Amino acid sequence: MTLRQSLLQSIEELKKEVTDMADLALANLREGLTAFKNSDHKLANEVIRKDDEVDSYEEEIAKMALKIIWKEQPVASDLRLVTGILKLITDLERIGDHACDIAEMTLHLEANRNKRMLPLTSKMAEIVEDMVLSSIQALVKVDGDLARKVIDKDDEVDELFQQVINKMTNELKNETIDPNDAIYILMVGKYFERVGDHAVNIAQWIIFMVSGTHKNTLLF
Repeated sequence: MTLRQSLLQSIEELKKEVTDMADLALANLREGLTAFKNSDHKLANEVIRKDDEVDSYEEEIAKMALKIIWKEQPVASDLRLVTGILKLITDLERIGDHACDIAEMTLHLEANRNKRMLPLTSKMAEIVEDMVLSSIQALVKVDGDLARKVIDKDDEVDELFQQVINKMTNELKNETIDPNDAIYILMVGKYFERVGDHAVNIAQWIIFMVSGTHKNTLLF
């Protein structure tokens, strides 16, 4: 096997590990939402338990990436890809953390007491799930155009979160919701908003892989 073939094989293995990590983080996010919708404490506890698996992926992928840089000495686009992966796995880990956070909020909500917010939070979840999934697809294809579409969706998530804030404010004024429930629901909305931000971060690193530019700054 030539040095080039060895490098390409190592990069494909690295990308597969990242994809597996992303798939797990996304699955946890979906299950966290399901637990929230159904006030399912058993499922919420399962999501919390699986967070350690996402954390383990981050550590293992970081080791793989650093080994490639040290052993294979990639240059140009290959180096950008490996460096970008080193950066974006932090965002994948945070997405997993927020799935866990949503599950923990669920444990504080009694059955059916969060129903009034489901249309807004469900819409937020639908968009951020698509953003995370699209960012994974953009990573697999190293597709800058798809990554830019992820970034474009972030404003929708921010607008929905503002609607959640407005609705909670009105419900508190009218004393139609328990203040503790309002806090937990607001936190869930904030976690979805943060997931959207992390999907944007992943997309920005994918654009860097393609162009060497990160947030309009040329790095290499």
